Amino acid sequence: MALKNNDNIMRAAYAALVIVITVMPLPSGASELLDLPDGHQVDLGKKCPVCGMIVGGPEEQGVTLSYRKGRLVGFAGIAATVFKDGTVVGFDGARCLFVYNSIPSKYGVDIADMKHQYVTDFVSKMMIEVEKAFLVLGSSVKGRMGYELIPFASNRKAWQFASEYGG
Repeated sequence: MALKNNDNIMRAAYAALVIVITVMPLPSGASELLDLPDGHQVDLGKKCPVCGMIVGGPEEQGVTLSYRKGRLVGFAGIAATVFKDGTVVGFDGARCLFVYNSIPSKYGVDIADMKHQYVTDFVSKMMIEVEKAFLVLGSSVKGRMGYELIPFASNRKAWQFASEYGG
């Protein structure tokens, strides 16, 4: 009788182990890469140098929208800087990019070495040059860490967004 109970315990333990192994994601060792308009790529699995969060979010998606009771409450869109030497630095969002640019000495960079900077357009979810972006700050739509600069490729779209969500 004891042997039979022991056998059942071993089967149950084996089944539980198989379930755990099956359900747990296996690490691939490679992060997701997102193509930038200039042909470089940003690694969505790296940490933002400003806030320390994963650039592409927990699932390395790059862009996420959050809703509560059918209303938009969150936007997370990455930003990136490409340096003249080809180095690419990714950011959790446009706000982190602007913090990085505001105090470059803290991050050991020279603004003159920056070749391109990109933010994620809220409408198309595509990367656009920061110099051409229209930014909304202070809206009810927050980033992963609170207030975020919400970028738009169109001034009209930025004003429409601000009229609906503030900012």
